[in-house]
Amino acid sequence: MRRDDFSQDVFTNINIPDEMLDDLVSDLKKGRRHADVRFRYSSAIMALIILGVVGLGSFGASAAYMTYKNRIRDMSEEEKADYAQELSNDEYNTSSEVRVRDLTQSEYERYLELEDAYYKDGVFPQNILKHVKTLDEIAPDELAFVEEINKINMPEGELTDEQLLQLIDHQAKYIYTLEQNAEKETVAAQSEDLSGEDDTEWPEDWDEPFMDDVIFEITPEEEAEAKKIAFDLLKDIYDETITDSWYCSVSGNDFSSFYDGDEAWIGYDVEIYESDAPNATTYQITIPRKASGIMMVNCCGRKYYSDLKEYTRQEAEAYVDEGKKAVCSFLKERFGLGEPDSYEISGFKNLEDEDITSSEIYFHLNYDGEDISVDWNINSKQITGFAGRGLLAKMTNP
Repeated sequence: MRRDDFSQDVFTNINIPDEMLDDLVSDLKKGRRHADVRFRYSSAIMALIILGVVGLGSFGASAAYMTYKNRIRDMSEEEKADYAQELSNDEYNTSSEVRVRDLTQSEYERYLELEDAYYKDGVFPQNILKHVKTLDEIAPDELAFVEEINKINMPEGELTDEQLLQLIDHQAKYIYTLEQNAEKETVAAQSEDLSGEDDTEWPEDWDEPFMDDVIFEITPEEEAEAKKIAFDLLKDIYDETITDSWYCSVSGNDFSSFYDGDEAWIGYDVEIYESDAPNATTYQITIPRKASGIMMVNCCGRKYYSDLKEYTRQEAEAYVDEGKKAVCSFLKERFGLGEPDSYEISGFKNLEDEDITSSEIYFHLNYDGEDISVDWNINSKQITGFAGRGLLAKMTNP
């Protein structure tokens, strides 16, 4: 499954204007091209992205984290030029597409362990990944980025830890280059906006909404309460204890104007992640301002996605009964809900209605006219996301 392929049913459920959807997909593809497991686009996380979970904050930064930052910032001019060239040639959406072969399961498991050590503990490769113009410059089995094929050439045999660290280092530097380029484009766009009038053509019924009107300031008390609810939720459901070493941000978002003033769409978005590693454990949670509002939770990272195996819809159907049983048990235990009136599954089509593979089954359940979405991972057998109206009230007042 390509990491930025989306399920059509997700957007049917969320029911956002087409114009906003087009802009979101475009921006997400530009800003999240790398294969970041934290941004798998399940039904819950897409709703969170729509609600504006974009701010990143922190409790603090470790010395190792600063070492990793210093390493990529201190690239030589030659390295910077190599990555700038790679970015200009980029036509892919995931890092797996940039390699001539996928990682094996054992390589992937070691990759995740080493990636964590790279970002958190400053464990770096002895050498940087080689960049060459043509395949003739390297041995057929040599690890290197080759400009003429715009891919990383890889040995057929199992990669060593040093080679895996070179891939991790390469991705970190590429992401840094992408972010720097995006920052320059943002500054340039802002300069253009200041130099002329805004000619954006909004749909007639939008009344020119701006993100500045959507994101509202929150008080320290609101921030503390949102964090407490989120932390307690994670401890209760996922047995995850959030400490001061984790990064956390809280923002207030009011999308009620898009939904006829429905205050269920006013809430606090809490993003919590363990480290800067792309596969770090990450939670994205929407806490509704009113308990009867829409609550959403999404879990990402190697703790929840440590298996590469993905499935076609036909293959996944063999797991639907098991998944439905797990989902209904979860909803009954946590929110007192019984058997749904109806349900359907999705997750195996992209926006172009093309078949894709996935390790997730997205269950869309209806209870007396109210829809609840729950994401279930076939490999880990875990609930990795859920979203619905009134869930906080049901959880806190059983």
